[in-house]
Amino acid sequence: MKILRTLLLAFISLPILAQADLTPPELSAPAYILQDFYSGKVLMKQNADQRFEPASLTKLMTAYLVFKKLKAGKIKLTDEVLISEKAWRMIGSKMYIEVGKRVPVELLIKGMVIQSGNDASVALAEFVAGTEDAFAALMNQEAQRLGLTNSHFTNSTGLP
Repeated sequence: MKILRTLLLAFISLPILAQADLTPPELSAPAYILQDFYSGKVLMKQNADQRFEPASLTKLMTAYLVFKKLKAGKIKLTDEVLISEKAWRMIGSKMYIEVGKRVPVELLIKGMVIQSGNDASVALAEFVAGTEDAFAALMNQEAQRLGLTNSHFTNSTGLP
């Protein structure tokens, strides 16, 4: 009987708890948005419409386009990519690939995704589109196609 009473009390309290105004946690992120998947209701947000440098999120679009080319059969994981001086000179996180070296697409993908290698990102961009600028144009076309209307890419790395 005691268990039944406890369960009944807990069941009756659920609607009250569900309507309670919960204080969002303090986050160090400069911008975020949390949205309920089913209702679309925004649960909490901060600077959700403000533009920020995308940083390594740019590498996700770079990887996405590389994987699209792989799926379409335009490139293969075993294709060897010649490392340009531009890729070699990249600052920030990198794989430290020597200029003039040939590296398989598969290793460059791993270096870009796991190590956040800027040199790998540039090398893949140049391999896929000829130049990093041409690749950035492809990134922007794909962003528009995906409905990312507030996104604009200028390079494959996300560096300013």
